[in-house]
Amino acid sequence: MIGYTTTGDTTAYYAYAAPPAVEPGSLPAPIHTKPAPAATSCSLCTAPVAVGETIGRLPRPRQPFVAMSWLCAHCLFDRRAKPRLTDVLLRVFHHVFSDSTSIPLNTTEARVLLEALSHVPAESANEHLREAFTELHTGIDANNPALLFSRHAAHAAVEALCTAVPGMDARDAATLAAVAEHLTQWEHNPHGFDQEQYANRVEWRLAILGCASAPTALSESGGPFWI
Repeated sequence: MIGYTTTGDTTAYYAYAAPPAVEPGSLPAPIHTKPAPAATSCSLCTAPVAVGETIGRLPRPRQPFVAMSWLCAHCLFDRRAKPRLTDVLLRVFHHVFSDSTSIPLNTTEARVLLEALSHVPAESANEHLREAFTELHTGIDANNPALLFSRHAAHAAVEALCTAVPGMDARDAATLAAVAEHLTQWEHNPHGFDQEQYANRVEWRLAILGCASAPTALSESGGPFWI
């Protein structure tokens, strides 16, 4: 963390050169919180936020991740300790968005995803979905706070959840549909954008999302976020 000021007060402003160190599987402390001055929604999970409820900002991340706007109290404090399926799916989206080869899940997140996948019929499992089950079971059994869930396994998990899980919570279903849409766009590149014409895969994916005929909430919220 690098401090700077133009007023002589060294605590007035801070620029974050890198996220502060946190325990594996946990969240950094917010740099600012306040009661919501008006009804709004969380910039990460899109949950509604009523007037007076706590909102806040997390530290500015390193590239290629960008800063999130105002987050709800759940996303500030509880999304990794008490994750919903939506929270795990958002981690998949933003880490794949940033071209990460793996998604770091803690044990609790792995259990949430494994529970959702337990409703997928066994006969629909392909090689990558079986890999997903193996990685999740192994991480949970080892009580690993930083299970690195592979990108191929994450793709397979999202695809399986889209086709085989009934009765899903409405927010989880909306997040899942958006994540699946973007993973498909990036895999098949329907607009034919030449990746070589972009500085990196993040810019390439931003270009693909920017041409979506009906942007999802994930497209409109931006990213990739450091989550």
